[in-house]
Amino acid sequence: MTQELLKPLNDLSYLLECAALDYTGELKTELRALCKSLGAGYSHIPEAAQSLPKLERALELYRTDRKAEGASQLVAVSRFWWAAVAA
Repeated sequence: MTQELLKPLNDLSYLLECAALDYTGELKTELRALCKSLGAGYSHIPEAAQSLPKLERALELYRTDRKAEGASQLVAVSRFWWAAVAA
């Protein structure tokens, strides 16, 4: 059910806020937590399972100080999830 995406989508919105404010430490911590929860609690949602590699990639990009590329991954997942929720 795509409405189940609302909780992780809210978490992702917070990550985008952290990215905009350049709160990189907080972003990495919360992104790691989101990846963990997607792998465990949301793996039954196809959109979540499909997005996990992109979010893990974003985390790696932030860890290597490639913020713009990491933010691009976050935005791509956000758009994908919003499209799923709106459908």
